[in-house]
Amino acid sequence: MEFIQANNTYLWVQLHQHNDTWITNQEGIIKNTPLLGWWLIIDHQHPNHRQEASVPLTITAVTTALQQLPTRPKTPDYPTTMEGQQEDINVATGQAQTDAQRINVIMNPSNGTLKGNPPFIFDGDRNKTTKFLLSWDLWYAINRNNDTIRKPYSRIVAMLSYMDGTCIDAWKGEQLLTLNKAMDDGAQDTDEDLWNDYIGKFKNAFTNQNRQAEAYQELYKLKQGDSLDDFFAKFKQLAFEADVPLNDKGTIETLKHAMTQGLTSAIINSPTFDPTAKNPWTFEQWEEQARKSHLK
Repeated sequence: MEFIQANNTYLWVQLHQHNDTWITNQEGIIKNTPLLGWWLIIDHQHPNHRQEASVPLTITAVTTALQQLPTRPKTPDYPTTMEGQQEDINVATGQAQTDAQRINVIMNPSNGTLKGNPPFIFDGDRNKTTKFLLSWDLWYAINRNNDTIRKPYSRIVAMLSYMDGTCIDAWKGEQLLTLNKAMDDGAQDTDEDLWNDYIGKFKNAFTNQNRQAEAYQELYKLKQGDSLDDFFAKFKQLAFEADVPLNDKGTIETLKHAMTQGLTSAIINSPTFDPTAKNPWTFEQWEEQARKSHLK
């Protein structure tokens, strides 16, 4: 439980931890009691009680307050009723209820905790985009049946929560505003168009548009070194980035030239290799024979 400030007022909220993020929802906003020590000014128990129009609690205010919390917040001493003025706040309004429901998007306890290793924090470095997307895809696959990941709205916000840094903060904020505007305009949180539009923007903004051509050039120039394991790992990674099928005839020819002349000759002269076979060897067969020949 944490005592936070939102809209220049203070309130107690029940927080749930997901990884290094603390979240709450409308039900997590706790009604003041004498034990908590700070009554709303519209409550009769408040020393300066007065009845006026209330100020709605917005999602922006609560989210901003949560973002200011430390990774592992420590509940402060109970505040007293003499520690300042309490502004009017009405958390029961329809708008507040609608907005507050959007806070609880990282993890819904009723769905169970998200599993596996979550993606690393992406800072906007385009050299890390492919790795970030791969780590996200793996995490998504493990949790594909969890409501948080299954629903496009919460899926987007979950991914945005793993982005942080001066090179991406502005873009992240823009996407969240765009997403919430779409919801305000009537979009459903289950609409896959929300995700398709978002992920397309992400790739356009943070994918190196020249990487495919660069990877192809690197693949063409790649030469086998001392470590055969490193060589094949690098070859397959570059082929993936260049969008080149491993079993393509051109890829196999590139592999032949990339290996040392001695290793290529050893494979061709191996008893199992038949250049006249109806079905040419796959990349996997070339790699398997290369490892056998390399050990001799």
